Amino acid sequence: MTISRTLYNRCKKLIESNEQGLKYDEINAEIQALFGLGHKQVIPASKRTKQKIYFKLRAGEAEKLQAVIKAEIGLEVLTEPYCNGDRIANAARHNDEKIGANASQDIILVNNAAGQLKLNQEVSGLFRSIHAAGLELRHSMISSIEHNAIIICENFTPMYYLHQLKNNPVFEHSLVIYRGDSQNGKRADEVNRFIDNYKSELPLYYFGDFDPEGFSIAKSFQVDGIILPDINLFSTLTKVELKKLAGKDKFFPQLAHGQTYLNVSTYPQTWHAHIHLMNKYQLGWQQEHLLGVDTDWLLYKS
Repeated sequence: MTISRTLYNRCKKLIESNEQGLKYDEINAEIQALFGLGHKQVIPASKRTKQKIYFKLRAGEAEKLQAVIKAEIGLEVLTEPYCNGDRIANAARHNDEKIGANASQDIILVNNAAGQLKLNQEVSGLFRSIHAAGLELRHSMISSIEHNAIIICENFTPMYYLHQLKNNPVFEHSLVIYRGDSQNGKRADEVNRFIDNYKSELPLYYFGDFDPEGFSIAKSFQVDGIILPDINLFSTLTKVELKKLAGKDKFFPQLAHGQTYLNVSTYPQTWHAHIHLMNKYQLGWQQEHLLGVDTDWLLYKS
């Protein structure tokens, strides 16, 4: 819908009171996006109402909101391009480190099973005596990757256990990146931007849950391969053993409404054996469970 006077006043009130945790830098980004794209979600879900409000700006409305923001905090929008800011620089410029900047905006979490990160023609060793999830880095400062491949890791916890895979040839020389989430740190959209920059230069693999959603996510990234348990060994397990390893509600809740199995026809041929096994037992398996039983992992290319 087109922005109304009521909604305009609502936006103004949000800026003035900063209620619902809407940050000034987020408002700046939203107005910039609205000005260029016409449509954008501008007000996040309220913890009280769970509502999301969508609107587009009419001619002149952007300038009105711009004036409000400038009057409130002295921050120019629309006239100054919005970018992933730096709190240190903004502290000097605006005397407020949180204006127009988010310290975690372009941060990604990366790791390597062998404990060696090779970026920008440099090698950084991780702790050998401490299991770490990796390093949080600003991906905008990465100019080159000296690993053989990029692996997207679906879940956060397995990032702490990559050392178990240091002798696996798929992981040994690969850069593993956490898929990210909707939080301010390690955001999924920033991970996507990073991947888009390098997917034409390096093979891209997916390491996630062995369940319908895991296959769906892997396909959405258009990966060159998926890392799964060795099907020759996994298929020899009994139903009781498979069920013991399975995660709670990892099959039916992830299927589209009315479906009772995952349709293999939309996935690469090399993934079919795993999908058939999953459909047969109507089970799904989490990364954490499979890492806990020392599973043999193999790469199945697309």
